[in-house]
Amino acid sequence: MNDLTVAVRQLTNRPGLSALMIATLAIGIGANTAIYSVLDAVLLRPAPFAAVERLVMLWETDRATGTRREPASVPDFLDYRAAARTVQVSAMAGGEANFVPAEGDPERLVTLQVSHDLLPMLGVVPLAGRSFTEVDDRAGALPVVIVSRSLARRLFNEPTRAIGHTINLDDRLHTIVGVVAESTDFGVLQVLSAAAYARSFADRGQAARIDVWAPMVPDPVRLPRETHPIFMLGRLAQGATPDAVQAELTAMATQLEATYPVNRARGVYVEPLTDVIFAPVRPVLYLLLGAVAMVLLIACVNVANLMLARGAARRQEIAVRRAVGADAWRLLRQFLTESTVFSALAALAGLALAFLSLQALLARAPGDIPRLSLVTLDGGVLGAALVVASAVAITFGIVPTLQARRVDLAAALRDDGGGRGSVGRTGTRLRRALVVIELAAAVMLLSGSGLLIRSVWKLQHVETGFRAAGVLKAEYQLPPSRYPITMQTFPNFPEQFAFAHALLEQAAALPGVTSVALAGNHPLDPGFTNSFRIVGRENEATSWPEISTRRVSPGYLSTVGLPLIRGRWLSEQDLTSGPPVAVINEATARRFFDGRDPIGAQIRFWGAARTIVGVVGNETFQGLGGAPPIAVYVSTEQIPAVNGAGVLLVKTAAAPLTLAGPVRQLFRQRDPLLAIFGLEPLEAALSRSVSQQRFAMLLVTTFAAIALLLAASGVYGVLSYDVTLRTREIGIRLALGAQRLGIVRMVVSQALVLVAIALAIGLSGALGLSRVLTSLLFAVEARDPLTLIGVATTLGLVGLVAAAVPAWRASRTAPSLALRT
Repeated sequence: MNDLTVAVRQLTNRPGLSALMIATLAIGIGANTAIYSVLDAVLLRPAPFAAVERLVMLWETDRATGTRREPASVPDFLDYRAAARTVQVSAMAGGEANFVPAEGDPERLVTLQVSHDLLPMLGVVPLAGRSFTEVDDRAGALPVVIVSRSLARRLFNEPTRAIGHTINLDDRLHTIVGVVAESTDFGVLQVLSAAAYARSFADRGQAARIDVWAPMVPDPVRLPRETHPIFMLGRLAQGATPDAVQAELTAMATQLEATYPVNRARGVYVEPLTDVIFAPVRPVLYLLLGAVAMVLLIACVNVANLMLARGAARRQEIAVRRAVGADAWRLLRQFLTESTVFSALAALAGLALAFLSLQALLARAPGDIPRLSLVTLDGGVLGAALVVASAVAITFGIVPTLQARRVDLAAALRDDGGGRGSVGRTGTRLRRALVVIELAAAVMLLSGSGLLIRSVWKLQHVETGFRAAGVLKAEYQLPPSRYPITMQTFPNFPEQFAFAHALLEQAAALPGVTSVALAGNHPLDPGFTNSFRIVGRENEATSWPEISTRRVSPGYLSTVGLPLIRGRWLSEQDLTSGPPVAVINEATARRFFDGRDPIGAQIRFWGAARTIVGVVGNETFQGLGGAPPIAVYVSTEQIPAVNGAGVLLVKTAAAPLTLAGPVRQLFRQRDPLLAIFGLEPLEAALSRSVSQQRFAMLLVTTFAAIALLLAASGVYGVLSYDVTLRTREIGIRLALGAQRLGIVRMVVSQALVLVAIALAIGLSGALGLSRVLTSLLFAVEARDPLTLIGVATTLGLVGLVAAAVPAWRASRTAPSLALRT
């Protein structure tokens, strides 16, 4: 208790210094605790599946396009499942359903169609009810679903009460046979996001929780071998390895390729499921962990510097303690008590800061980071914070003890309190070395921040090919019960056409609307691809990739600002009964017509030869960071949606969100039972497409700013302390005729020397760690000279600013006062 009383007294004797030290360390502990809590929830916690290390994704590949992560066809899946011996094969496909509750408005539920053996293969046991059986996968089976616990609780208050009840999905009653935990959708969003196409709800760019699991009916007649809508997952057989599975399925793919012409150039790529889920986020999280570790290092170095100065000021106190009989253990106990009190206060403040910063971090985090909903300050995270605080307490308790052992008792007791005895080359060098360390760490953070800022800036200034400003989008999917789709009458779907025509007419009449359009996919949605042929050049098509097929109404060109390069755009006269026409983009014209005029040529896909009537600019609908894909545009009148999906695009001179209410009301008037989704400005979707890079940039830049501020305070502290210790020397210099400008130059040169050494060390470290950033950069080299020059300039200016006050104070020293000090 005596030690504790003395420790509290030491903190309150110099409240300003104590508050500064506690705040500095709290920033380091708080930032590390917040980031560690994310890392713990996302990467460190066990997966909710049994033996997840044996789960693999079985992608199909296409040598013609060079893609390695394509979904599979239903017949391919059935063949692999029947014949594979090294792996158990299951399948899934993402989707959404129109849910009509007993009360309230219709809503869109995220769904997942799965083969009956998928959930047991993952080791998922329902919380209530049963899993799917083989009978549920058969055509004509009674419609059943499994729901998430959160949906069951929302609809029936208690999950177990949901079993046996029915819910209305797409105008069809489905019986609930099971309830599963929310963690059952682990990794689905990441799998869909990684795919070349058929990404379903993942293309919305937002975190999506799966509420409904439905049986997949693998019908090879309805979904033939040339369509690829499903994803294959596998569990390795006992003793099997991914290489063995790769060899077996590659041999099977070769046989399928020889048997079925539509499987030309198709193969298989086996990839561990954990790599698919975590590979995209590992670089971001490890980068942030490294960044906050540097912030903690800088905070600790700053506090260490303050404690060294404080220890020098307590030199006489320590000498008196030793002179009256205190041994090294007694001093260590006292200093450990002081540092424990100090570290405990810093840890408490840090945890409060971590809680607040974690809320802001989660609000800005991209939706494709898995398990973000599990992030919390739980016992494991608090334990990690306690370990950090304990390490700091022990270290900062030992440092003054080691200082005390080197105190010259006679000299210290003779000291008059002016501090002259505290001056020593070793102490000065140590304090300057610590400042160099924190400056070097700040340089590395600044370098990473600069690279990410330039990368995000370039991404945001990529030429997208369309104009998102002023455009509102609203997505929907017409249920076949009210909008029948019969392939025997394709493309004559009168109910779908009537809905589209009325919606366009009424949307165009809304106040402030300048143009409207309907499309199968909005400009940031990759959509689907098709094989194609150019009439008269069929023999060349054996090595051609599939082409992105964009279904649009005539108003699409003006609504999204797509430039017309040559020929004409789709018109109101391009009807179902008229001659089939198409418009291609520049990438297609450049690749397949090689300078020749494509107007008048015919491109064959979906069972018809379509005359090319125009060429438009390229849209980057497969991501801002990639090359524009080849694409063909066709009229929604000539190729309507076989799944009823569409998106309404409305352009206005006002803020797009002002139309959200009227657009929602339009859909209600047309079909009160239809749920709309993705109702947002197109600019919001564009901004979300670079969310991961922007998230990393914001956090690293924040940490770099904190590091720079702490490093500047370190420079200021060392120079200010040196000026105080050299007050007498400076007074003598001035008394002997030294110019005040020379005194300023002397102090500033000390700062610039520290900055120069730190730059040399920090830039070397930044160059060495540059490969960590490579996966997050776009159009910027990891060793970008402009960024490095900017970092050097910034640090030089910070060093000058930090040195300005001590240099000014030194130059204002009165010689007469200094000589009497």
